[in-house]
Amino acid sequence: MNLDRFAILIEAYGTDPRRWPADERAAAQALLAASTEAQRLLREAEALDALLSSPLPAIEPSAALRARIMAQIAPSAPAVPGWRMQIAEAFALLFPSGRMVPQFATLGLALAIGIGAGVANIGDDDSDLLTLQLAVATPIYIEE
Repeated sequence: MNLDRFAILIEAYGTDPRRWPADERAAAQALLAASTEAQRLLREAEALDALLSSPLPAIEPSAALRARIMAQIAPSAPAVPGWRMQIAEAFALLFPSGRMVPQFATLGLALAIGIGAGVANIGDDDSDLLTLQLAVATPIYIEE
């Protein structure tokens, strides 16, 4: 273990020897015990570790900053709810947790497609249905 590798080791894993790789830990601790330069590198890294592990101070925004932010967020005129907003509000009233909305939306879409397909076929003759039944029921043999 040399000083360059020791510096890389403490930069990557910190100053706690328990975090160092097991196969390099003994060599790093031996270098640390023998070298004043390694001890200096460790002290510098310990100062950085202490700085990084200290809790951050709580920073509260000023009242003026809050007012400026809220002025940018607040709408200038009350919005008139459109049909999408009304549907969203109705779903929110029906399903307060919002968990069933995708399932009911899928069910509603399938129902609308089924009703639309049924209405589109009203008044048609049954020849298409008969052709489909014959095609499905009749086996097809391919001669080679």
